[in-house]
Amino acid sequence: MEVKFSELKKKKVVNILDGKVLGFVTDIIFDFPEGKISDFVCSDKGIFCKEEVVIGLCDVNKIGDDTVLVCYKEDCRRKELREEE
Repeated sequence: MEVKFSELKKKKVVNILDGKVLGFVTDIIFDFPEGKISDFVCSDKGIFCKEEVVIGLCDVNKIGDDTVLVCYKEDCRRKELREEE
């Protein structure tokens, strides 16, 4: 299945473990030089939010028409963004 980032960022990200909406995809992390996507960044406040959720590609269960279903354990990956100087 191919999904463009422009399409992915319009979909809600829902955690199947608790039904919580984590937000929308705001960024993608890929490994260099392999060029493989490893994670995506999700936020419920938009791209300028100080808190983000990093979800591993292995945690994605399904990408549907309107929703991305993930199996996300909050204590594993939640982090605070550093403020830019």
